Amino acid sequence: MIENAPLATDHIREKIREIVASVTVSELDEVSAGARLKEDLGVDSLLSIELMLLINEEFGIEIPDKEFAKVLTVDEAVPVVQSYCSSSGPPKRAD
Repeated sequence: MIENAPLATDHIREKIREIVASVTVSELDEVSAGARLKEDLGVDSLLSIELMLLINEEFGIEIPDKEFAKVLTVDEAVPVVQSYCSSSGPPKRAD
């Protein structure tokens, strides 16, 4: 699990791309930063929940469903994850 420390944007983006590729059974090079989750990668509501849970697990955070539902692209997920990983962001989940 990742501690409350700032993470590099590129690191977060790559991890999210890897998770999206895994969930959508896509090649990593098909998952660009600007790829639209629903339209380009076929992420439906069920896959969106799986994606959110895996991202939460990877980064040791808990993004609320309603907030994650607003994420439309890989790039839009990055600042959301950063805000929950930063020490000044929303509280981290307790394990």
